[in-house]
Amino acid sequence: MRWVLPEASKKSVKRAGEILIDKESTEEQKLNAMEILSNWRAAHAYPMHAVLMFLRRKSLEVDNSSIVVQRLKRTPSIVRKLKRYPQMKLHRMQDISGCRSVVKSVKKAEELSLSIINSRTRHNLHKIDNYIENPKASGYRSIHLVYKYNGDKHNYKDFFVEIQLRSRIQHAWATAVEIVDAFTKQALKSSHGKQDWIDFFRYVSCQFSILESRPKIKELSNADTLPRLISLEKKLNAIARFKAFAVSAQYMTKKNDNKSDFFLLELDSKKNEILVSQYSTDELNIATEKYLEKENRARHENEYDVVLVAAKSVHDLKTAYPNYFADSKEFLKFLDQAMTVKAI
Repeated sequence: MRWVLPEASKKSVKRAGEILIDKESTEEQKLNAMEILSNWRAAHAYPMHAVLMFLRRKSLEVDNSSIVVQRLKRTPSIVRKLKRYPQMKLHRMQDISGCRSVVKSVKKAEELSLSIINSRTRHNLHKIDNYIENPKASGYRSIHLVYKYNGDKHNYKDFFVEIQLRSRIQHAWATAVEIVDAFTKQALKSSHGKQDWIDFFRYVSCQFSILESRPKIKELSNADTLPRLISLEKKLNAIARFKAFAVSAQYMTKKNDNKSDFFLLELDSKKNEILVSQYSTDELNIATEKYLEKENRARHENEYDVVLVAAKSVHDLKTAYPNYFADSKEFLKFLDQAMTVKAI
C-alpha cells in the first residue's frame, strides 16, 4: 500500500488556506492553493487508518454490533469552515480526517469514550468535547476525541484525527439533518437555513435527550419542548417530507467485502439517484483521483454531491451514512417515540 505523503510545509499549508478565503486571490493562486489542500487532505489517510484500527478494536470490545467508519472531510466543507472561522488555520484544522463509531446506546458511547481515553496508545489525546453532557445550540450530540498521530511513520507526526462516538439515536438525528440539507439546499448542519427547520431539529434533539435521560440544550433545559415539536412537525409536514426523500440506489460494487474497502458515493438530488463505486485498499490512489475529479464537478453543480469513505461492507456503509441514501427510517422510529414522551 502506497500512502500519500505531505508535500508542502505546514507554513505553505497555512498560506494555502488563507489564499482560498481571500477575495483578492487570483485564480492561479487559488488553483495552486487547492493543489496544496488536496495533498494535505490526502496525506491524512494513513494516520486516519492507524486510528481507525485502534477505534475498531476498542468499539468491538464495548459493543460487538458497533459500526466503525472513516472519512476525509470534503474540500467544500474545509473551505466553508475556513470562511466561517477566519482565525482557524488550515494546518491546525482538527477534523480533516475523522473516524466514527456508532454504538447501540448512550451508555455504550460513554463507556467507549472512557475505554479509549484510558487506553494505552502511542497517539496523543489532544482534546475532548462531550456534546452529550453539553449539547451544541443546534442540538448536535456526540463525544469528540481529537488525537495527534504519534506512530512509526514520522512524516505524519502530530497529524490530527478526530474520533466521533455516537449512540444510534444521536446518529439518526445527525444524519436526518444532513438529509434535509441535501434535499432542500440548506446548511442546517452549520445552523444556516430556514428557522423552522433549525428549530425543529433543536426540539427533536431535546426530546431525544429525554429518551436517553441526558441533558437538553442549555437554552431549552427548562422548556416544555414537546408541544413546540408537535407544532413544528405539523407546520413543516416533516414526517411526510422525510418519507418523500426516497432515493433509488444504483450500485457498482465488487462481490467481495474487504475489511478496508473505500466507497465513492455520488448523490444526484435532482434525479434522486446515488451511485456507489467500491475500491479495494490497493486501489486507494485510483479512488482518490476519481474523488478529486468528481469534487470539481460538485463545485459547479448544486444538485450533485460526492464523498469518499471507508467501511467494512455495504451494510455498514448504509448504516453509517444513511443521509446519502435518504434513509430516515431510524430517525422516524425515534421521532415517533420522542413525540409521545414528556420530561420526567
